[in-house]
Amino acid sequence: MFASIRRYRLQSGTAEALARRVDEGFAEELASEPAFVSYEFVDCGDGEVMTISILATAEAAEASRDHARRWSDENLSDFKFTRGRALRGEILVGRASSAMLAPGHADGSRKFVSIRRYRLRRGEVGELMHAIDERFADRIEALPGFEAYHALDCGHGEIASISLLRDQASAEESDELALAFVRDSLGGFDLEGTEVVGGQVWVSRAAAELLEPAHA
Repeated sequence: MFASIRRYRLQSGTAEALARRVDEGFAEELASEPAFVSYEFVDCGDGEVMTISILATAEAAEASRDHARRWSDENLSDFKFTRGRALRGEILVGRASSAMLAPGHADGSRKFVSIRRYRLRRGEVGELMHAIDERFADRIEALPGFEAYHALDCGHGEIASISLLRDQASAEESDELALAFVRDSLGGFDLEGTEVVGGQVWVSRAAAELLEPAHA
């Protein structure tokens, strides 16, 4: 599976209004694509929004980027926003609960997501992902409130993780667990944390394929 994370800065319009538009339009369109796995629309606060798309193949992930741009041009002319640099990568480790299959709507309850980015300066990506798969993924899956976890190889030594939790307390606990794991179990890697970003998930869709664990 392949993930694409896109970030936007709103200059006019609200995140809530944009989420409703996406919920009624783009999320439904993307979910109908044959290679679709999951999608989230995230309000990061202060006018920043983020989307997370997971598709079965790299080609489908690239096509979803073009789809998103076309849909935005055709349906969001009353919003003004700038696009940030997209982050893309292959999911080498993944876990998800069946709770992810329930659609999330703009007027419904909110999940929380945390995305952590790292730079691997020493060691092999494959070995790092194997350690995450063997020693961390099942631990985060066991947290109360767990919904999904993905570890991505973004290329050129960049690693990212996506954690989706039912509530903010669970999200904070997952962050503490991740920090402790990096500190206590990954000493053999020169792993530099470069960014943490998170927010509330306003819109979500997922297919049953998301529930299949990914192992490094």
